[in-house]
Amino acid sequence: LWGASLDEPRQPASLAKLLTALVLLDAGWDPDARVPVGRRAAGVEGTTIGLRAGEALRAADALTAMLVRSANDACVALVDHAGGESAVRPRLAARARALGLRASNFVDPCGFDAPGQRTTARDLLRLADAARVVPAIALRGRATGARIRTLGGRELRFAATNVLLGRMPEAVGLKTGYTRGAGRSLIALAERGPDRVVLVMLGAGEDRWFSASGLLHHALARAARLREAGSGD
Repeated sequence: LWGASLDEPRQPASLAKLLTALVLLDAGWDPDARVPVGRRAAGVEGTTIGLRAGEALRAADALTAMLVRSANDACVALVDHAGGESAVRPRLAARARALGLRASNFVDPCGFDAPGQRTTARDLLRLADAARVVPAIALRGRATGARIRTLGGRELRFAATNVLLGRMPEAVGLKTGYTRGAGRSLIALAERGPDRVVLVMLGAGEDRWFSASGLLHHALARAARLREAGSGD
């Protein structure tokens, strides 16, 4: 419907986790696989769910934590389980090429700022379109929170980082992000009746949630007008 600075290169922050999820789910995904938590995962910075070195959890539960809470410890554990960054990074590049993300270069699977890493709002819109139709991602992207257990029986509860969920009835996903280099970022999905809109925000200000809510309401209203006028779908 509209956009600004669509091709300005930015760090992706945790929005990169959507591409990582697609790569992990591409082939050989076993939701019941045992994912060990190493020291690197347990000691990672940023948002975590408090995993401890030596613990293990199901791959499906680690994916839930990575997408709902944007948990870096769960993300690192999954990446290490998949062979480590050196094995996952070429898969990210191949998946990005397949999706047509021509202006993007994803270096860190969990979205930490990295030299040479970049994406754009236009590319992230394409990524969102691919991710939102994958049930394992879509279901987690719309969850307001989750509860999981480690294989040792320790229960972990956490709320979604996307505060639009549960507060804006139309909001149904998808992913938040923040790093010093990227700023506050968001890919938001909203639905009202037959209309669906996708919002990509990079480098947003302190009023990210207020702005996102207003933009989504405005976009849904415009989409309805276009549909009723027979000019769009």
